Amino acid sequence: MRSVYDEVPYLGFPLAQTHPDRLATLATLFGMKPAPVERCRVLELGCGDGGNLIPMALGLPESEFVGIDLAERPVAAGCAAIQSLGLKGITLRQMDLMDAGPELGEFDYIVAHGVYSWVPDPVRNRVLSICRNHLAPQGVSYISYNTYPGFHRREMFRGMMLHHVRDLEDVERRVREAVDLIETLAKVRPESELVRALFREELQHLGQSEGWYLHHDDLAAINRPVYFHKFAEHARRYRLQYLAEADFFEMQDHIYPPQTAIMLKRFAEGDILRKEQYLDFIKGRRFRQTLLCHEEVPLDRAVRPQAIVNFYLASNAKPVASGPCEEFRGARGAALKTDYAPAQAALRRLGEVWPRSLPFTDLLACARADNPAVLAEILFGAYSAGLIDLHLHPPRFTPSAGERPAASPLARLQVLNGSRVTSLRHTTVELEDAVDRCLVFLMDGSRGRAQLVAGVEAFLRSHTAGAGEQLTSASLDARLERLARQALLQC
Repeated sequence: MRSVYDEVPYLGFPLAQTHPDRLATLATLFGMKPAPVERCRVLELGCGDGGNLIPMALGLPESEFVGIDLAERPVAAGCAAIQSLGLKGITLRQMDLMDAGPELGEFDYIVAHGVYSWVPDPVRNRVLSICRNHLAPQGVSYISYNTYPGFHRREMFRGMMLHHVRDLEDVERRVREAVDLIETLAKVRPESELVRALFREELQHLGQSEGWYLHHDDLAAINRPVYFHKFAEHARRYRLQYLAEADFFEMQDHIYPPQTAIMLKRFAEGDILRKEQYLDFIKGRRFRQTLLCHEEVPLDRAVRPQAIVNFYLASNAKPVASGPCEEFRGARGAALKTDYAPAQAALRRLGEVWPRSLPFTDLLACARADNPAVLAEILFGAYSAGLIDLHLHPPRFTPSAGERPAASPLARLQVLNGSRVTSLRHTTVELEDAVDRCLVFLMDGSRGRAQLVAGVEAFLRSHTAGAGEQLTSASLDARLERLARQALLQC
């Protein structure tokens, strides 16, 4: 059976929220005893070309990774990349999920990103069946899906576009005409400010999305959101229970005004599932990344700030307001104010060494905190706000370029096809220019600084895209420092 993903490839990319380190971290916080990240088995359903699974295998050579996908071409491309990289602990299989049997074995972590909302009911059932039957007793499953009430907004525009292109078959034309429709309607300037705001949101989404993504998501034949409580009920039928969201801060209610938190507590009635559903109502959430585990596993929902002492911490937060009460801000609007000097020192230290991770004990020492419990509570609050990342098994890379720098072998392979590469932190990095791409390709660990400069100069002489550029020793150092801070250089 030929898949639509054979006709139009869905480009794979790393998803930090699916990494076994993230899943193990959250499981540990809630009282589970997950398998060690450095020695685990991971299954990805709908693995595509392995864009998410391959970098995991590269960074965790003692673990085992299996990917399954219906589409033949993406799997073949992923297998070719695996062979080029010489990876041994990973297998990608072209297979219908409905045919997956007991031979798969048991896995500590199961990932299904971009599957549940885009398949018919029998396949949805099969995804949860696999999670039940092939998940280790202390294992964690990750499933992403579109959700209501927020997706009602996207669904409105999806209906308009599908109607407009209903008689078109050519993929490029379908995408182009669908986008043109929304752009044209937006120019009419509806009288309602609410409608104008919805159009602005949709235009931003369309402008940030590539054609292949819009084809597989907005214009897909199947794209069925579900309310969270319906998803939880479905999982319960397969004896799976809700563990957490892949982003811990998404579960927090203290970020809202006190009256909102009081209202949420009243509606939730002490039930975590009710709380999560009402959080969706408050946020207007349209996409979830939910973690499940076996229903028999006892969970401790009273996560204690002291738990943070057992983790590595990382943060790119920057101080934005000095004074006795210092404010730090990070990505996605995350912010924290504190007047506790050791916490200020710890956050500044994390910013200085970013993207490296430091154990809590190191932060305790450099911050000279006289009360570890207070420091743990403040830093846990920063984690809850999305300002800090926690790791049980921090990613390995070098924070500075040595005499003969070596880029990630995966990034060196990826630059042959474009400027978008995967970092050793399991994130996507967009390289600045052709010089960056050339540098990354040349950094195989065998070349010193002078050889790198000569190699780039030879490249620039033979490519008009680099005309007029020069790479000096000083500019090389600046580029290497930036690439190191993007976690692209291996130890």
